[in-house]
Amino acid sequence: MMPPDVEEEISNFEGSRLGNKFDGVLSGSPGRILREVVPMVVDPAVIQVSWPEDEDINDDGKIELVTSDVHGNVAAWNAEGKEIWETHVKSLIPQGPVIGDVDGDGHTDIVVPTISGNIYVLSGKDGKHVRPYPYRANGRIMNQALLVDMSKRGEKKKGLTIVTTSFDGYLYLIDGPTSCADVVDIGETSYSMVLADNVDGGDDLDLIVTTMNGNVFCFSTPSPHHVLKSWRSAYQGRNNVASRFNREGIYVLPSHRNFRDEEGKNFWIEFEIVDAYRHPSGTQAPYNVTVTLLVPGNFQGERSIKQNQMYDKPGKYRMKLPTVSVRTTGTVIIEMVDSHGLYFSDEFSLTFHMYYYKLLKWLVILPMFGMFVVLVILRPQEAVPLPSFSRNTDL
Repeated sequence: MMPPDVEEEISNFEGSRLGNKFDGVLSGSPGRILREVVPMVVDPAVIQVSWPEDEDINDDGKIELVTSDVHGNVAAWNAEGKEIWETHVKSLIPQGPVIGDVDGDGHTDIVVPTISGNIYVLSGKDGKHVRPYPYRANGRIMNQALLVDMSKRGEKKKGLTIVTTSFDGYLYLIDGPTSCADVVDIGETSYSMVLADNVDGGDDLDLIVTTMNGNVFCFSTPSPHHVLKSWRSAYQGRNNVASRFNREGIYVLPSHRNFRDEEGKNFWIEFEIVDAYRHPSGTQAPYNVTVTLLVPGNFQGERSIKQNQMYDKPGKYRMKLPTVSVRTTGTVIIEMVDSHGLYFSDEFSLTFHMYYYKLLKWLVILPMFGMFVVLVILRPQEAVPLPSFSRNTDL
């Protein structure tokens, strides 16, 4: 699923191999054919063509389609199906490219790992090689690269870090602007993408590496964690292969995403819409934001409670959600779709009325404590002799 159609319809990219051509068809929601494109010529004996990816790669405010194949061809197409540029990297491309400002020059780049061990960085504007790349690893690369901001706390650093594994048994962390690499010897090979998130609950960013031996490694980094830095799956939900940090996305503010227990009738969440990478062409407003509260089966009402709002500009906003009336857990999912149909999301979990018994405890203790206070306050202030019932009045 992707949104490159200028008619603002959700479009599907369908591939069919006819002879030695890979035909791409953009079809709209009613199933009608919008247009045909012929992205590349593919050997009839080869059936693997990587996933097509949609993103604004030349910073013109419009969505382009990026395709690659096992023969090393990388091509970009506009919404009308016309080729913008095509580049050959002279090696098999096992996975689709990732997109972001690698060298920090303010322009979008495309990172293409290859089976020869070379990692190419192409300009999104014209497909030319960005120097000093390609970077060469000592083994083939079979996974999709990770782009992440690895700057330390308080450090003002431009560009992104390319993180990937190679069949030489090393984990590579390649500095985007300089292509200088730090390596970690894990001694194992991997076909899966390196993921990034806050795993241990601290305030730093962690890297997760899985290997063919069945091991899972978690590496801590000195970079502070941010929700938009995290990369939890290869396509981040809906074919999103671009770095979101300082680019575009939506996230719940840390003060509102902490695990907590909610009571009462309503609760608030505060979130921020980020759209900072298309300054020459303006922002991609309006933003259609949907907040969904998912509750489990012990709740007798709606399992999914939704609130929807349109926003005209990036910034921080608040939205009110109703609490459920039972003692249960819940998940809040916040989703954003911009004017081009690009999808972004964030989520967190919370509980409802889990600690109501604490209120019952105070309901029992407070009345007793109040009576004790009243007795202490109202007791006689001066000593008074006890009444005597003796008939001897002389005593």
